[in-house]
Amino acid sequence: MPDAPWHGDPSFWETLEGLMFPPEKLEAADEELDALCALAGVEAPCRVLDVPCGVGRYAVELADRGFDVTGVDATAAYLDTARQRADEAGVDAEFVEADMREFVRPDTFDLVVNAFTSFGYFEDRDDDRRTARNFYESLRPGGRLVMSLTSKEVLAGKFRERTWSERDGTYLLEEHEVRDDWSWIENRWVVVDDGDVREFEVSHRLYSARELSELLRDVGFDEVEVYGDREGAEYDQNAEHLVVVARK
Repeated sequence: MPDAPWHGDPSFWETLEGLMFPPEKLEAADEELDALCALAGVEAPCRVLDVPCGVGRYAVELADRGFDVTGVDATAAYLDTARQRADEAGVDAEFVEADMREFVRPDTFDLVVNAFTSFGYFEDRDDDRRTARNFYESLRPGGRLVMSLTSKEVLAGKFRERTWSERDGTYLLEEHEVRDDWSWIENRWVVVDDGDVREFEVSHRLYSARELSELLRDVGFDEVEVYGDREGAEYDQNAEHLVVVARK
């Protein structure tokens, strides 16, 4: 039986949890959501799908603001953390263990949020299309999709072959290689923690603003707007992220 892809390996997500979601990252959700909700033109109460939701960084904050929230993720350990965080915050949110290629609730949500470069994991382009179609189908007419990711244009402006970071004595060493005419990136991640060394291969598809916009229109979205940050800056050579707002 072939090995599971990196995104389907629970040990990858569990090993990287502290590095991906440090306290300051969790605290930043409040300010980030102020900007994203304003950009999408939504406010509570309405129904929101956060997919993949990870440890509930956005989902818990959205529930605290009065939104009716469903968080979907394929990593059971992250959902356990999200439920615990929701309990500690005294808020109600639904958390569902599911693959975003499979999860769909037709005509249910007013807003779908896909953030933190959580799109393009799959080698088969049809899986990306299927996921985007699930986003579309899960929205009510007039609903909005908000996506935030590192595009190929943004990556090209800051690309480095090797990087490293440290958090509380845990080191993350990364090697990056762009392949297939700038459509795919291969990453080697080495985690060093108290003498224990773990290595992971992490890869995903790279989208330009135009490519992602065309994909979203192809699956049915009527309007697709592109921005260079969460505050709605122009998407140009100074863009910090690719932020897309699409309307059903």
